[in-house]
Amino acid sequence: MSDAKKAIDTILDFLSDDTKKLLLVKGYDDIAKLKVVLSCLNKKFDRGIIRTSSMPDISEFVNRAFNKKLLPNAIKSTTVYKLGKMTVNINSYVNATKSNPRGNESTFTVFFPVQTVLNDSKRYAALLTELESTNSRKVILITTNDPSIDKWDIENNVDEVYFYSVEEDNPQIMINLRSNGAI
Repeated sequence: MSDAKKAIDTILDFLSDDTKKLLLVKGYDDIAKLKVVLSCLNKKFDRGIIRTSSMPDISEFVNRAFNKKLLPNAIKSTTVYKLGKMTVNINSYVNATKSNPRGNESTFTVFFPVQTVLNDSKRYAALLTELESTNSRKVILITTNDPSIDKWDIENNVDEVYFYSVEEDNPQIMINLRSNGAI
């Protein structure tokens, strides 16, 4: 079974499990993680929220993940966007915005990327507060740049952790990380 297929199965199982709300997706292929998560959400939801720490970069991440221009270069937190069959609101969880949507039982919330807050105690505490006040039925946190994260305390605050391996689907990433001493 491919790495992507394993990830899809795991994420769809999480989305179908009414006893779990928070999922942390770790791994070394950031684009693959984002693509699989958004693709799975597209199968189960029609509305959602993407909370990002990098408003200027989020459209590039999404567009690269799907290899097509799904989002405009400039994202506004006051605008809703179409991703597949989903309507999504995109805003920052790091900077103050006029409205921070909390979601509801029919929405999801994705926090991406989250690595910039995991090693900063003030920002990490603010993220935990955000997670507590999120009302979406499902909340998924997606890391990037995993080798740089020193502490993984976030794992203690989620219902499930999934490590998206790319050993089979993209072994070159693993070769590069090992040769650079990152892992």
